[in-house]
Amino acid sequence: MTSWNYFLLVAGLLAACWLIIREARRPKKDRLIARIAATVIAVAGVVLAGWPLYVAHEAPLQKQAVAAVAPAAGIVACDWPRSLATGSEWTVQGRYRNNTNKTVTLRLAGFDTTLDSVAIAPQQDSSFSLKAWPLHRGRAVYRITAMSGSDTLEQQPLPLEVKPTAPLAVLFLAQSPDFDNRFLADWLVQQGNAVAMRTLVAKDKYLLRFSNFPEQSLDALTPALLAKFDVVVAQSGAIDKNTRARLEDAGIGLVLKADSTGTQPRPLSLKLRSGLRMPALSTDPGQALPQGNGQLPLVTDSLHRAYVTVSLAGAGKLVRTHLLNTYSWQLEGQSTAYGQYWSAILEAAARKKATVEKITFTPAIARVYHPLDIQLETTATQALQVGGVTLPLVQHPWLNDHYTGTWWPVKTGWQQVTTNTGASWNYIFQEDDWKNLPASIATTAAPASRPITLVRLSPVWWLLPLLLALIFLWWEKKM
Repeated sequence: MTSWNYFLLVAGLLAACWLIIREARRPKKDRLIARIAATVIAVAGVVLAGWPLYVAHEAPLQKQAVAAVAPAAGIVACDWPRSLATGSEWTVQGRYRNNTNKTVTLRLAGFDTTLDSVAIAPQQDSSFSLKAWPLHRGRAVYRITAMSGSDTLEQQPLPLEVKPTAPLAVLFLAQSPDFDNRFLADWLVQQGNAVAMRTLVAKDKYLLRFSNFPEQSLDALTPALLAKFDVVVAQSGAIDKNTRARLEDAGIGLVLKADSTGTQPRPLSLKLRSGLRMPALSTDPGQALPQGNGQLPLVTDSLHRAYVTVSLAGAGKLVRTHLLNTYSWQLEGQSTAYGQYWSAILEAAARKKATVEKITFTPAIARVYHPLDIQLETTATQALQVGGVTLPLVQHPWLNDHYTGTWWPVKTGWQQVTTNTGASWNYIFQEDDWKNLPASIATTAAPASRPITLVRLSPVWWLLPLLLALIFLWWEKKM
């Protein structure tokens, strides 16, 4: 409703209430109900006469034939994450309509390297999924290309920003010196994370290690001490029930390591839940973990036996692992696989940190010279600068931390969006990019539809009951 509609509604209600009270206070009580009804009809007639009401009219069909719109060909649907944490898997999914009589190959490429590809059979409308593990940091533009032999049918940009993972504070609790712990701690420190390690070397005697973390006593694992960490990596015998309960209450993740790797290890082909295959690792199949009942597998072998699982534990996550010799990947020069493995494990376990603000862009495919709606969710002082201009924001009427503004980009490529607490980036596409998104899919000719027009209803329709009500009130007063 417009402001005029609100004004009419409020004015009509006030007038009706005032007139009804006057009628009720009249000494003469004859025909009181009829007088009140006539008063309401009169006020409603005045309000509706000034209220714009519309009715839909269907225009007649044109006599000439209506041509059916041919279904679009090429990439008719596509979606991909615009930002990614370092070391994470990147998936590009969509749908391709191949109207040709030749096989079409979709290629995902970046930095002049083909990362993944998939074939679409002739005369097929198929979904596709392309995967990659970006190794760069910062912003880049990948490409998805449709090839038929040596001919390029379509090429579209895929902007991606790889962000460094937020530093973690990791506490190690060990009953005895552990090669896997040492290699993992070294890798974490190289990635800029904070590490504290407590290793039992004799009765009530611990060996301590601190990296990027202030030295302090680790004898008593109090709630205040544990609150300084995002995840705890512990051997089963090195952590008691009270400590586990404190972790669950605080939402701190726990990676719980088995006491042994089994007695009959053999090289097994393992893969992460994302589908990423890992180098072979010497593992005892008898050490497989149970699945189901809230236990989600994170690492499995070719027979789908789980060796790492994750489950909810209070307000946090519990990751159980029977893979205690992942350091062998480092010794074999498989550093990338090692990093991908532990990034997935720690991401599943680590305590989630609340974000100060969130920025949402609509539409997802933002084109130059087209309006782009920006929504800012923040508890800090709101301010938004984009494209070199300060964007005026409107606060949501009910959500005090939600603000929206509209920006008309005049440049293509990566554009920085700055707020009072930081900066983010959004990619502006060219006018001709992704023309098939969203695509209008029609496999058969639909019957021609008649255009619908809105026609305002004449106020005369409300003047007749208004006139009759006024005549009755005048006549009743003369009686």
